[in-house]
Amino acid sequence: MIMKKQNNKSANSIIILCWLAYTVAYLGRLNLNAYIEPIRDQLGSTKTELGLVSSFFFFSYGAGQLVHGILSKRYNTRYSVSIALIGSAASNLAMTFCGSAAGMKYVWLFNGFFQAILWSSVVKTLGERLSDEMLPRAIVAMSTPPAVGTFLVYGVSAMLSSLGVNYKTVFYIPSLLLVTSGVLWFVFTGKTDKAEIKTDATQTTDGKRLKLTPIFVLSAVLLAFAAISNGFIKDGVTTWTPSILKENYGLKESLSILVTVILPLIAIMGSLLSTSLHKRIKNTSLINCILYFAEAAVLLCVMLSAKSTTFRRPVLLIALFGISAMLMSAVNNVITSIIPLYMRDRAQPGLLAGVLDTFCYVGSMLSTGLLGYISDVGSWNGVFMCLLIFGASAFVICAVSALINKRSISGD
Repeated sequence: MIMKKQNNKSANSIIILCWLAYTVAYLGRLNLNAYIEPIRDQLGSTKTELGLVSSFFFFSYGAGQLVHGILSKRYNTRYSVSIALIGSAASNLAMTFCGSAAGMKYVWLFNGFFQAILWSSVVKTLGERLSDEMLPRAIVAMSTPPAVGTFLVYGVSAMLSSLGVNYKTVFYIPSLLLVTSGVLWFVFTGKTDKAEIKTDATQTTDGKRLKLTPIFVLSAVLLAFAAISNGFIKDGVTTWTPSILKENYGLKESLSILVTVILPLIAIMGSLLSTSLHKRIKNTSLINCILYFAEAAVLLCVMLSAKSTTFRRPVLLIALFGISAMLMSAVNNVITSIIPLYMRDRAQPGLLAGVLDTFCYVGSMLSTGLLGYISDVGSWNGVFMCLLIFGASAFVICAVSALINKRSISGD
């Protein structure tokens, strides 16, 4: 009993350190998107140009996820996570020396590569150090950093925007926090490394191995498309909501950003939703199918309300985007946390997490640039239609995947 309490205490410490590192990382990755309207005004850039800066980040982040996911087996995560956080801090600081979007995109490219180290390293740490009993707690905890980080960065950005603060401030603050988090991770994981953490977790790939059957390969391809759609919708909505509220509904810039912080708060419920569904439904394809069906319905309502003179209200749009954020958070949790961690006896969790997150960020890379371009040359109605197409397509793909998989891709 005493040993179990000690193990649980050590496991909780690991979860807290992973949560803190990944939450702070979000402050140094979403700050550009959160402050995109003030940056656009101060630099005189177009939405397309700044959308391209984000696309550069998502490109390097996605490619980096694949590289670091493959190499994560060899990483000492005490060092890899610290390097990622401090490297991201340096990139954020370098952004303050850029006077145009043209220079920013190359700096943000490096930021994406450093940040790409984190997720596979964090999942590897959790997969190796936690017992099966502690996994559900870790999955719920690690699904909240995107929401908490987004809430913090958009909240601070709204305040700074109302004060008319120079855009460099939104890069100074994360730089300091990232360095601090990197040092804390290095110091405290060093202490937990010395502790004897006993778990009932099997060593990765010591148990059953993945069988690359045609059904499995087809399921993996369909899952990849579901992941791309998730990143496209999730980050597309988060990035451009302030601009939509400002241009389509006449809200002030600072208020548009402030209202956007509601989305991540609602998104936190997505982690609870996905965990609850997984307790009842072991087929993760079916879970995603249900979630994407609801998402397609929400996006259809968004498009119809935007065209309606009666229901064209910012409050309705915010409510619908809030539901969208919750659903996409749930899908993201299934793809990047539940599947890798529950397959740890058959494959490297860091590798799976890195590869699956790569596909999510392929969608993110496509969304910021493409949706910005569509709004520049067309209208926001075109943006809503594009989001609906991705949501409906993902529903069909997941439905097909659920039909050909009688058992979950994460398996029993």
